[in-house]
Amino acid sequence: MLKRMSILLAVILPCLVPSPSWAWPEERPATFKFSCKEVQIPMRDGTKLATDLYLPEGPGPFPVVIERTPYDKNTCRWDNAPYFAERGFAVLIQDVRGRFRSPGDFYQFRDEGWGRRQDGYDTIEWAGTQPWSTGKVGTYGTSYSCFNQNMTAPTQPPHLTAMFCNDSSHSWFIHRYNGGALNMTGMNWFIGNNEAAKPVAENRDEAQDWLNWHTRRIERNQSIWQSWESDNMADTLGHTTYDAFWRQYAPIEHIEKFKIPVYYKSGWYDRYPHSVTLMFNEIRKRAATQLARDSVKLIIGPWLHGRNGRESGDMDFGPDAAISSTALMVRWFDYHLRGVDNGIMKEPPVRVFLMGANRWIEEKDFPLQRAVLTKFYLNSARSGAAESLNDGSLSTQMPAAGDQADTYDFDPRTPILSIGGDLFTEPMGARDHRPADQKSLTFTSAAFTEDLAMAGPSTVELYASSSANDTDFVVTLIDVHPNGYAQLLRQNILRASRRESLEKPTPIVPGRAYKYSIPIYPVGNVFLKGHRLRLTVSSSSFPRWLPNHNKFMLDNEQAPWTTARNTIYHDPQHPSVLVLPVIPAGR
Repeated sequence: MLKRMSILLAVILPCLVPSPSWAWPEERPATFKFSCKEVQIPMRDGTKLATDLYLPEGPGPFPVVIERTPYDKNTCRWDNAPYFAERGFAVLIQDVRGRFRSPGDFYQFRDEGWGRRQDGYDTIEWAGTQPWSTGKVGTYGTSYSCFNQNMTAPTQPPHLTAMFCNDSSHSWFIHRYNGGALNMTGMNWFIGNNEAAKPVAENRDEAQDWLNWHTRRIERNQSIWQSWESDNMADTLGHTTYDAFWRQYAPIEHIEKFKIPVYYKSGWYDRYPHSVTLMFNEIRKRAATQLARDSVKLIIGPWLHGRNGRESGDMDFGPDAAISSTALMVRWFDYHLRGVDNGIMKEPPVRVFLMGANRWIEEKDFPLQRAVLTKFYLNSARSGAAESLNDGSLSTQMPAAGDQADTYDFDPRTPILSIGGDLFTEPMGARDHRPADQKSLTFTSAAFTEDLAMAGPSTVELYASSSANDTDFVVTLIDVHPNGYAQLLRQNILRASRRESLEKPTPIVPGRAYKYSIPIYPVGNVFLKGHRLRLTVSSSSFPRWLPNHNKFMLDNEQAPWTTARNTIYHDPQHPSVLVLPVIPAGR
């Protein structure tokens, strides 16, 4: 069967698409000297937020770019502010309310959007009306500073002209509870930014530190909230479904109020390629103005969160992978704030990097309209390529009648440790997933006889049952190199009780098989000749996600610890399958 699949792939699946004709433009040289001082910008409630103003020397006026940050503006020492100022932009770097030199109570994003206080709106309007300002204002920033842009855009500040948004979410609930399981990245943010007590050592370089904390809190019978102590975190943990609380932080529900051009950037090893892709597509369809719909752009490279170099984890993706994000932002703002026809709007709206082949492709859409959704079925035939609980196979052929299901026990007190991907601590990025594979179910294809290129989101349709009335399923997409190295590409989770709704979860019936549709967030990769495709199935990845206690409760932390026996089916009546967006040859 595996040999037939390799022959089939060689005939019907693709070679890599040709290289694009463009190259990255030269950076615009620095031509301005500048000064820097702290100013106090008044908000509508009278609070004044501390802001560093980098002002080019000369008669002005100047277009303005703003970053609003919780990470300490550093009093005239912000990383890329001089780069903008030296190229003729007035730059404002602001400590958000309640952080560092800005007074007030800090609460993530509460005052950034369309609520009673609108700090983003007020800052932009102050900047747009100063004598040194042209009245054209752009915003930029990464992660937190991207999300607060997405929160501010629906308030429609009259002077806001363009945005450049790196690596953030379309909905804070999905960031906190993707698939319904608590994503520990958000919790780690509070600890790392002194907004909560620290339950682990200061040097959090290993997942083992988190496992020690997990074991210790079980021994002490502590809930996650008791171990951390933070009001903001308590609200997060008190709202485990998508409710009115989370809709306060869901810019995706306000896309029809976006009026201005936005450039979105992310990485395959970042947390948010699905979010920037969704924002890009929804703005194209539903934004308030034709300008916004026609101007939105997207770039995704092989990068970690907030980075844009050539290396990620164990892998070096070559010199073409590295870009100057700041230079790209200058081109974007030169066009939209200055009216410089530098060709950026003539470039394709989408640029994505294909790992493996290590080059960029340019597209009109993402996901790619020309991609062919190709099914790889799970089956019990031995692949001979993995040390795992089962060493199953992937095939383009439907599994045979009587194909035996795979069963494993999941004890949440001893979860499988996370390796690589968008993890918030080392090991991040492209890493060898074999240590986790050994404790999981694996399904591996035959070695490809030709390159197989894919780009976009994948889906796993998994038929599964559990002895418990709730559990989790974790799926991992992997590129297996000829030497056995198992390069993690993407990983995602689905809580069984959230299989139909993130708003109204329902328990499962123990022993009953259900079909679970588990999205795998977008990735661009070429499985080179001789490589294999692998799907790993388990029920935990810690500390990426807090383990499920295997008992249905909205507050899962209140449930007793229970071991679940989980079964994965792959037969003609239960055809578990990985659906991959494959790029056809020559199209």
